[in-house]
Amino acid sequence: METNVTAKKKRDWFFLLPAIVVVAVMTQVPFILTIIYSTLRWNLARPDLPVRFAGVDNYLYYLKVPNFPEIPEFYSIFAQTVLITVVTLVLCTIIGFLLSILLDNKIPGVNIARTLILGPFFVMSTASGVIWKATILNTTFGWYGVVFKALGLTPVDLLSYYPIPVIVFLFTWQWMPFFVLVILAGLQGISADLVDSMRIDGASWLRATFQVKLPMITHHIRVAVMLGLIFIVKEFGLILVTTAGGPGTRSYTLPYAVYMEVFNASNVGRAGALAVMMVALTLLAVNVLYRSIKKRGASFA
Repeated sequence: METNVTAKKKRDWFFLLPAIVVVAVMTQVPFILTIIYSTLRWNLARPDLPVRFAGVDNYLYYLKVPNFPEIPEFYSIFAQTVLITVVTLVLCTIIGFLLSILLDNKIPGVNIARTLILGPFFVMSTASGVIWKATILNTTFGWYGVVFKALGLTPVDLLSYYPIPVIVFLFTWQWMPFFVLVILAGLQGISADLVDSMRIDGASWLRATFQVKLPMITHHIRVAVMLGLIFIVKEFGLILVTTAGGPGTRSYTLPYAVYMEVFNASNVGRAGALAVMMVALTLLAVNVLYRSIKKRGASFA
């Protein structure tokens, strides 16, 4: 019996091997190359200079040690990344949950409403960014500017004066439908008999929603937050086409800083070091969320 089980496990690993190889090649090989690049002093704008081994100097440049007297903007960019990501996750979770509660009802047109709400999730971030910047938030011919001028008010350039709130709003608009998709799936999985029992027992809407339904879909919410963290923290297309990181570096995030290090500063080594630190921090946050999900699942087992 044990021999058959062992043989079956070996066959299972054999069938999984192609998928493991593909995932490893597509994810781990680029990451290993990024780690290698992060140890080099390599400037694409100066082909006359040789590529040299720099060790951890590129990391020390961002982390500010005594050997580097200039204070880099890594910590402010890191704080902005955390602020944008956390606020977006909170808004996506709260708004996504409330909209999911509304859509979890059998009312006329609910299927059309679900389709419309999921629409922004399927639009390219760069395309939606151009639309928001050019046709909506523009102070001259955008809807925002036209409405304000019609009311006798002077429109303020939101992208210049309030870049982070605008970025948070656009990120929430882009990724909130994903949270609705996951949370609504959890609500749809609640037994109809349980819902009928709550109605028979006379439970109010607030009590049924927040004391019964919410605890039952906690797992779905945490999964949505974990995947949303991965999606949002690497997003830079909206920033590129709206604020371009400005004014100055006020709306920079770590992915956008990596982009600028490569395509503006032409510094491969520092871009690689910044990318490695970003991946490490993201994996740490995802690991914490995953452990909480696993612990939560074990408590219900």
